Amino acid sequence: MRIKNEKELLEKLKEDVKETDKERIIILAGHFPLVYLKKGAIEAIDKWGEFSRYSLEMGCEVGKYAREIGKEVKFVFFVDDHAYESVAEIAASSRARRRRRLYGGMSGPNAKLPETYGKIMGQYGFDEKDVLRHDHGKPTRKDCLYFSEKILRKSIREILNECAKEYAEFIEDKKYFNKDKDYMLTFGPNRCKSHICDIALDIEIKGLSASHVFMETMAPLSKREELYSFGRGVSYRKDN
Repeated sequence: MRIKNEKELLEKLKEDVKETDKERIIILAGHFPLVYLKKGAIEAIDKWGEFSRYSLEMGCEVGKYAREIGKEVKFVFFVDDHAYESVAEIAASSRARRRRRLYGGMSGPNAKLPETYGKIMGQYGFDEKDVLRHDHGKPTRKDCLYFSEKILRKSIREILNECAKEYAEFIEDKKYFNKDKDYMLTFGPNRCKSHICDIALDIEIKGLSASHVFMETMAPLSKREELYSFGRGVSYRKDN
């Protein structure tokens, strides 16, 4: 269903969190891409307009409420590290080195989120200890704050759509997500909506309790309120 405004969105998500009997709320928000420059790979948090920051703020708002009613809360940061590879003016080997350097710096006990994200999470009482970490299968990247979509795509699951494969790989890996105790709250780009809904949720993933929100990432907007009216707007789906 399409959501009219922020108030309606928060009401629905908080109601979902309150009604679920799951112990832990996993919040996938703040999704952003990497951009490859000569100086290195950078977290392009503003590349998708208001989406990345706004989705994290909404996730934190719901997460704070969930914690107040006794739920455990964990955040997940998916990183699109593939979409802008083709426009990078550097060789593939150079992109890989820059990516490894970034992920290495985001691994280990002292790793910190970008200042922007740290401030947003801090305002709601969250920090790096509330983030699920991705084991990249590398000696120095066994506990990265970022989930690499390129690594998730290496799954042996026979799913042709890579976006759906990434999502299914995360949900079905009990190291990160346990369907018996976890409730999933996902904020995703509208361009991923059909892949997530029609393939991952309707076909590949069974027994998931979740709320999904989809927003525009390419909208030339000046105000966040416009996310609800521009293009496909903001939509919501619940799975029991």
